[in-house]
Amino acid sequence: MRLDRVLAIAKKNLRSLKHDRRTAGFLVAMPLLMITIFGYTFGGDVTNLDVYVINLDSAPADESIATAIIASLASRDTMDIVRSFGPQDNGALALGEQKVRDAKIWAVIIFNETFSQDVANMSSHIGTLPAAIRVVIDGTNPNIVQTIFNDLQLSIRAVLGAQAVTLPIVVLPDLVYGEGAEFIDFFAPGVMGLAALMVTFMLSIISFVHERTASTLDRLLSTPATEGEIVAGYALAFGLVGLIQSIVILSTAILLFDIQIVGNALLALFVIFIFGIGNQGLGFLLSSVAKNELQAVQFIPLMLFPSILLSGVFWPIEAVPDFLRPISYFIPLTYTVEGCRSVMIRGWGAGDIWLQIVVLLAFATIMLALSTYGLKRRR
Repeated sequence: MRLDRVLAIAKKNLRSLKHDRRTAGFLVAMPLLMITIFGYTFGGDVTNLDVYVINLDSAPADESIATAIIASLASRDTMDIVRSFGPQDNGALALGEQKVRDAKIWAVIIFNETFSQDVANMSSHIGTLPAAIRVVIDGTNPNIVQTIFNDLQLSIRAVLGAQAVTLPIVVLPDLVYGEGAEFIDFFAPGVMGLAALMVTFMLSIISFVHERTASTLDRLLSTPATEGEIVAGYALAFGLVGLIQSIVILSTAILLFDIQIVGNALLALFVIFIFGIGNQGLGFLLSSVAKNELQAVQFIPLMLFPSILLSGVFWPIEAVPDFLRPISYFIPLTYTVEGCRSVMIRGWGAGDIWLQIVVLLAFATIMLALSTYGLKRRR
């Protein structure tokens, strides 16, 4: 092996990067983007969880332990107390429970009429029943459930101090959804959406660039098939590929891990199918600005990493920093994951996830329309 030949070949490859400014910029910008997003989102703390508080404690406000615990909760970043109800608010519990069922809030925290008295009785060894806080909670996300309960315990310790150890206050969960759900139940819908994204987007963008460079696309455009028919044919093919992969994931998760599916699995797969069609259109659209396969591949991490980290696949959107959270709502995978989870864990129907379906249909329609327009310009 001659060193001068090795150096000459290396120099030739580096020179090609010098003339491909897009690739050179990608090599610098992509690692910077990845470490920035990972650094801000990976393992972030859950914040701003919308909750209701119902304080029925009959003790005076300046003596109420319930009031002190609520004040401690409000001072933290974890929970955002949207509304606080007192004994005079009739129907507050029914309203709060309905809000949880509609996924408008995460939980309702309830202090009963004798809460402060129960704590006093425990400290005086008068009563035998512990003081209790009831929490009506949406159990679809184990991370959020754990966060709310941990925060309650922290506030109890902050108010009672050393007494929190000798006088344990019981926090009673009342799960509206997700009874018996485990992390795999929360995780599986996200993996289905992620698989559809990876397969349909990656296959479409690479396939289109390859067919364009091989002149296969030009020969297809010379046939009587219209641009819309060509785009629709690709969309159907890649959409079905993503759907089949989701069926494999879902079937495996049921057989091996016994995941819960409360709602209609076909509706969840329909959501995945729409998402796959939209990704195919996006891949077609982005492939038009890529000159070769190398440039096409550069779009994959650019779309993949923000979608993985900001769409709620692995951890709640509430754990995404506030300044990045608005981006989550512009990522189609966010609506795919939320729609599938609502169907599979909450048992919702099409009428309950209409927003997610409409957003994904709009995404697919816009991407296919832009792809068709780009193909017409090429013809």
